[in-house]
Amino acid sequence: GVGKTTISKKIFNDTVVRDHFNQKIWVSVSSSFRMEVILRSILEQSGEKSVEQSQEGGQSGQISAVADQSQLLHKVISLLKEKTCLIIFDDIWGEKGGLDLWKKFFSSDLPESDCKRSCFIITTRNKDVTSAITADEIHQPSFLDDEKSWLLFSKHAFRKIQEQSLREKFEEVGKLIVLKCGGLPLAL
Repeated sequence: GVGKTTISKKIFNDTVVRDHFNQKIWVSVSSSFRMEVILRSILEQSGEKSVEQSQEGGQSGQISAVADQSQLLHKVISLLKEKTCLIIFDDIWGEKGGLDLWKKFFSSDLPESDCKRSCFIITTRNKDVTSAITADEIHQPSFLDDEKSWLLFSKHAFRKIQEQSLREKFEEVGKLIVLKCGGLPLAL
């Protein structure tokens, strides 16, 4: 609610950013993500053909999924070697073993030399995620102060009310609402 995704979207859609990277990829991560789905999404958005799942006789589904994930990761690394990419991972969670997966993905799976021309932006509400992946820079949007909260609320709540006497009538209630929102832009 402090604007992590909004800031990321502004960066993603910026014309200077667009001109700097060959590929821009947006990955929405859920709390119950699967790395295979994320890798496929990266490849599909880059225009690459994804690797078909290998279901060889005699192997369990879990083994073939791991092999498939390995092939997908190899294709993502190849993509990062060939092109400059901006990849935004929006709303990474760290529960249910997710921290270990992200730590492995960013530390050992993606060789730094292959990724140095690319940029990864991660939004998360969990500080443990940024620690686990050893982020180079951390930008932490802050809550709005009372004045900025009121300005944002007023801009939206009173945009159709032109008459000053009507605005004044609703200000008292509006200020109570702003106070309860606690500086969260999304709540305002």
